[in-house]
Amino acid sequence: MMQFKINHSDLKLLVDALEDSDQVMKLKNAEQHFEKGKYPTGRYVVDLSNDETESIIDTLSDFLMNSGLDENGEPNVLGLQIEALIDIFNDS
Repeated sequence: MMQFKINHSDLKLLVDALEDSDQVMKLKNAEQHFEKGKYPTGRYVVDLSNDETESIIDTLSDFLMNSGLDENGEPNVLGLQIEALIDIFNDS
């Protein structure tokens, strides 16, 4: 299992992009991360297996190709956010 800390807006984007209900439920049930048990950090902790991580990267890559590029093939605002999420999961 790998642990990821994801901010709320990225978590929402992931839930919107994913079609697999098991992964969506896991993301929706993510716990908010607290710094040293005191202060909320605005990030949510998600534990994912290697297979789940690979599936999310594949889904995000498809989402990038379908919705994240402008007419010149360059990333639009959504595409930049998707690329940042892909980087989070690729760096694991």
